[in-house]
Amino acid sequence: MAKRFLLNPFEEAERQSQDRGYWIVATVEPRMSWPTQKQTVTFEDMDFVLFPQSSDAGQSAGIALRADLYGLDSQAARRCITRFCSALAWAEGTGIEILTWIGGNLPRPAHVQKGRVVVEYLDPSSLPNVKSGEEKAVIALYREGTSLDNPFYAFLSLYKAISVVIPNGKKRGAWISKTLNSLDDHLAKKRRDELLAQGIEVGKYLWQEDRNAIAHAEKQPYVNPDEVDDHYRLHQDIPLMRNLAELAIEQHTELRRSHTLWREHLYELEGFREILPDEIIELLKKSEPIPEGTTIQMPERYTVIARRGAEINAFEDLYPQVIAQVVGGMKLDFITKDEAIRIRTVLSFAEERLLFDPIQGLGFVQNREDQKHIRLEIVLLKFQFCILCNGHLEIWDQETERILGRSETCIPVNCFVNHEFYKSELAMLNGLLNK
Repeated sequence: MAKRFLLNPFEEAERQSQDRGYWIVATVEPRMSWPTQKQTVTFEDMDFVLFPQSSDAGQSAGIALRADLYGLDSQAARRCITRFCSALAWAEGTGIEILTWIGGNLPRPAHVQKGRVVVEYLDPSSLPNVKSGEEKAVIALYREGTSLDNPFYAFLSLYKAISVVIPNGKKRGAWISKTLNSLDDHLAKKRRDELLAQGIEVGKYLWQEDRNAIAHAEKQPYVNPDEVDDHYRLHQDIPLMRNLAELAIEQHTELRRSHTLWREHLYELEGFREILPDEIIELLKKSEPIPEGTTIQMPERYTVIARRGAEINAFEDLYPQVIAQVVGGMKLDFITKDEAIRIRTVLSFAEERLLFDPIQGLGFVQNREDQKHIRLEIVLLKFQFCILCNGHLEIWDQETERILGRSETCIPVNCFVNHEFYKSELAMLNGLLNK
């Protein structure tokens, strides 16, 4: 069976969607950008097939899961899809509404006409690893709060998300008052400042005039859905409550927003941090020598990938070779058994970075008289070109199919990629293969 992380997500989606089985499909209204063609996304070791909206085919956006492939009944499959939607909402920082459900032997989303922003490829790299029941519940409430058009229920769902992670009312109120100074969304800060300018105690206001007023109607104040002022006021308060919910989730769970992950680069060395002992990582961070005779258990074989969207160029069956300690980390090479290919990386634990130079970091023993070496050179050129054209590098444990590291997207500075050079070199090499 092909390794899942090496499959083209568009081709795989097309293949899977033709397989007959017991499919459960959610027709959805995503608030985030949505792919323009069928795409598979793997979450919790299951493949979800995303369907684009197509006016020509009379098809709405949808998410399909082949339930029988994973031994699921319809209810269990629906729960898996809703958890996936919640993970998407958290990763993208916006909502996705499930409009209707349908089942059958082939996946076919029901048609519901709505408009949305589209994207060529939906990047799943920020999807969270949701572990506990509390985390599952809190991002489900976050998804509900960011997906509902009704500001009353949206506000209540976001407030409930905070309540899950801070169940004590007094502590929750104190946390909200304290955290108002740490807001990092411009609309949330704008609304906070508007309320403060009116002399309003914001934490008390959110509790009494919003949360309680929505949840209870037996005493004043309570909101009236027919009152335009109530509707407008709650609509203005939503960004403030959403930002507070995001900060509460980040501070009280292991979940991180996508822009936090990108800012702190925590995703770059996440897998290596889990397989290397903490004491070794601390020594590397401090640039202190690792004691002689220290044994580090690491995977034996690796797959190293250049990825740009759905494009994948990979070298498999690579072996690790620790070259040296460097300031804040270590230099780690990945080589083929015959050492024809060498990919040099730096694991900088001090900066939480996986560093790779697509020019200097690739070594190759050229031999254009040998068919095997010609094929390797073709892959190498495609690999390098992919990285240079805003791609990134990924390192995978080949046996467990687990990602260990991911570099930042490559953005060449003060230079341009010579497309014609790569095109002519690949044409020449392919010509040598066909002789």
